[in-house]
This record gives sequence, C-alpha cells and structure tokens, in this order.
Amino acid sequence: MKMLTVLVPFVMAASLPGFPGVQKIGDSIVDSQALTIQGFFGQAINGLSFQQDAVITHDGWQYAAYYNGNRRVCLARRQLPAGNWQTIEFGDYNFTSDDAHNTISLGICPNDGTIHLAFDHHGHTLHYRASQTLVASRPADVVWSASLFGPIRSYLEEGKSFGLTYPAFLQTPDGDMLFIFRSGGSGNGDWLIVDYDGSTQQWSNTRKFISRSGTFTDEYNTSTSRCAYPNYYTFGPNGKLHVTWCWREGTQGANHDIMYSYSEDKGYTWLNCKDSALKISVEAAAVQTLLRLKGAGDSSAIIGLATGNAATEKLIRVDSPGVTVVNVPRRYGMINTQAQAVDSHERVHVVVWRCTDESIAEAARLGYTGTYRWGHPYARRYHHYWRDTDGAWRHHEMQWVAGNRPKMFIRPNGDAFLIYSASRKPENMWADAVQFIDGDLKIAAANADSNWTDWQVIHTEEGPFVNEMLADPVRFQQEGILSVMVQQSPSESGQSTPLRIVDFLCR
Repeated sequence: MKMLTVLVPFVMAASLPGFPGVQKIGDSIVDSQALTIQGFFGQAINGLSFQQDAVITHDGWQYAAYYNGNRRVCLARRQLPAGNWQTIEFGDYNFTSDDAHNTISLGICPNDGTIHLAFDHHGHTLHYRASQTLVASRPADVVWSASLFGPIRSYLEEGKSFGLTYPAFLQTPDGDMLFIFRSGGSGNGDWLIVDYDGSTQQWSNTRKFISRSGTFTDEYNTSTSRCAYPNYYTFGPNGKLHVTWCWREGTQGANHDIMYSYSEDKGYTWLNCKDSALKISVEAAAVQTLLRLKGAGDSSAIIGLATGNAATEKLIRVDSPGVTVVNVPRRYGMINTQAQAVDSHERVHVVVWRCTDESIAEAARLGYTGTYRWGHPYARRYHHYWRDTDGAWRHHEMQWVAGNRPKMFIRPNGDAFLIYSASRKPENMWADAVQFIDGDLKIAAANADSNWTDWQVIHTEEGPFVNEMLADPVRFQQEGILSVMVQQSPSESGQSTPLRIVDFLCR
C-alpha cells in the first residue's frame, strides 16, 4: 500500500484563523475514593486505553463505570449538564486483582434502555450483568440502586460460558448492540463478536472474525500464532463497521504493522481497503450472505468460498490480502490499542505512538539510548494516518515527544482533537513504561482544512494523573463536548484518589 507523507512547515496554532480550541466548562468529582492498584502493568485501573467504554451518555444522562477504594464495581450517573453524581456500589463482587488489564466496560442499548457491564477479565471467565429494560431510557423514573440489575453471569448465550480479555460493547446504527472480545492470550488469541437484540433482550450468533492463524516472518523470527490489538471499533456515517489494529507475535519484540478492515453487515463478512468488493473473511453464519453475493455475480470477489464445509476457517488473518495499510517493523516499539476515529466523509483515522530511525537518533544525540520493547520514551512520536476519499492512506508525524496511548475525536466539520496524558519528565521514565503517574492531560487539535498537518497542543490540564485518557464518545458526537475521565495520582502506591470528569467545549 503506497503511503503518502505530507510535509508542511511548523505553524503555531495561534497564527491560524479559526483554529480549533477548547473551553473548560465543568469539573466534577465522581468519587473521592476511587481505586488505584499496585500492579505490574501500572497503578491505574480506572481509565485505560482498552476500555470501550468507561464513560457514555444516553438521553441526557451520563454514566461512568469504575472500581472504588472498597474494591467494588461501581456505576455512577448524573443528569447533564451538571447534575450531582449518583453511585451504585455493587456489594456482591469483590475485586481482588492488581492487574491493570481487568478494567470495566460499559454499554447501553438504545432500543431497550438496558445498561450492561463486563468486568475483571484477563483470560478469566466472563463477569457480566445487565439492568432491567428502560433504565437508561427513563432515568428520572427509576431509583438508582443495585436492584435495577440482574445477577452476575458467566455467559451471554444460555449455557455458553467463556473466558475473555478486553470486552467492548458497541451500539449499532439500528439501536441494538454488539459485544466484542478476545479469546486466548497475548500473541495467541482470536477476536469474536456477539449480537444483542433489544427487542428480545437476547444475545446470539457468537462468531470469530480475527484469527491468530497464519505465518509471519521478520528480523526477529518466524511466527505461526499471534493476536490482534484493535485501536477501536467505530460505525461510520454510512453504517460501516471499521476496525484498525496491529499484530503481536508471541512475546518477542513489540507490535507490528497497522491493519484495516470494515464490515457492511455488522461483522459477519469483512472487506479490505484495496477494493470494497474483495471479501476477505467468511464465517459459517454468513453462508447466506455469500450465496446472495454469488447469485448477484460477485462470486469472483470471494476468497476461498467454502464448498460443502461452511465451518472452514476463513477469517481475517495476518496473511489476508489487502488489510496491511502501514508497514511498521517491530523494532520501532509501537504500542497497541491506541486511537481510531471515522469522520463525516467515512475517512478512517488512526493515531499511534511509535519510534522512527530519526527519532531514535535524536534521542541518542540527547543522551537517551538503549533498546527497549516499546522504544525509549524520548524517541516516541505520535503518527496520524488516515484513509482519504480516494482510498490512499496519508501520514503526518507530530513533532513532539509522545505521552501515553491517545484517543481521537473528530467534529462534523473534520477538525480533530487528540487527548492523552503526558509525563512531566519523559526522559526520567522507566524506558518500557506505557503508563505513568506524573501525567498532565493534554488536548491537541488539527484543522481539517490543512489535511490535519497542523497539529498543536491547545490545552494542558495539570495533574498529576495516573490514568490514560478516555472521553465520552456519545456526548462529543451530540454536543461537541469532551467529557474526560481523570484520576488523581496517589502519593503512595495503592492509595485511593479522586476520580473526576472534566468537561471541555470544543469550538
């Protein structure tokens, strides 16, 4: 895939008329005693990059899921724009882990007003619970208490318990919901999707869509198993489900490459970015779709159409044609699970931090040397890639030392915002650190009229904060407001600290 790199002079935001900005309009404490942990992967357990989502708005109320200092699963809500937070502390589950992977994900189904929680997983059996119907649709009519929710379950489809990591709930354009998760472990895992029907409150059609299979060879080794690390799952304005990801081969080296695929039928069949007619994935549940395509004369676009064995593995793999859009060698230390967004023209955007030969040389010139899995923090830079309307993937490198894993939000006019936490002294960081506890919230922005080549940091919210930055995607989409979850850094390991939502109006 040809990559077009756009180079422009460095321009200060203040010199650009109409450059996007933010105005702080709110700052509220969700919980004064939220949990931090003494974990190997960091001290944050609330507000981490792989939570989709931790904060979400529905029908004028905002919801936040987190662990409190009592090590309980909590779900808080407030009426927007500035109502008081009301919190449910679920007393029937004690969170005992100090593993930062074991976060909480929150979902709301618009069609039936149910609220869904999945929590405490790193290869563990599912912990899932859901509310009664209409709880989110008629929030003023319910007493906010644990009695609104059913018991903890180890299954979605009746009788089918499973283990997982990285659960995600995703609202569909028709108002139902998907549940997406990894089965297996780091460097050896598959990704699956399950459908939720708001008219019946039932889950169905569990199906694999990204496979660990295939062979990959580079300067490190030859690998026959891996796992994908998606940046995000996003429905675009035309109803397409987009996903970008990197691969991790076992535990050696960092991640490699940026991949892209999309689905027009909520994850049953998947297409690559070379040609929208090229089918690269076939699930048993999609046989009828394939037969329909074949009948329409599109069978030549189907790779390996199953003949007599619908269960044959035909999934997105490392060797699927046309899904690799950016080649990133493992030696550049790219971290997983970063930023994805889709704009109003169905252009797909990705922001990742990674090193380059030039940034490594610059860090060495300043005395920061060494080879590390995720690259030396002083050599990390944010790279913005986007798929233009002509299908070409374009690129711009931001010229400052990156912070932790970012999240991206794009207004209807195309102006883009990036949120992340920046270490106050990246040169002093433990070199393989992904999370840190001396972070400030940074908001950067770029103008669509410049083709997003004028990225500038436009706001700093001083911490120190312990978490990676997440924001409410629905409130941003509906109101242009970034509601960002931040948690104060502990003065000593494991100390409970305030968890806040800070609101910024984007303009």
